[in-house]
Amino acid sequence: MEYYVGLDVSLKQTSICVVDQAGAVVREGVVDSDPEAISVYVRSKAPDAVRIGLETGPTPRGCGPSLSDLVCR
Repeated sequence: MEYYVGLDVSLKQTSICVVDQAGAVVREGVVDSDPEAISVYVRSKAPDAVRIGLETGPTPRGCGPSLSDLVCR
């Protein structure tokens, strides 16, 4: 099954929402705003994610490139 992931990044924590192809929420969680912590959550809860959306704004810029390196392996 295909999953889609949304990330809402703040300075201390990141809220993560995983939805299926129909848009139904499959899982929600909160992790530290650390690329490794986000990667572990996404890879364990949505291993077949086809798209990961990141909020716009200044906060996620600090983890963007390193996060994509970890999640998109």
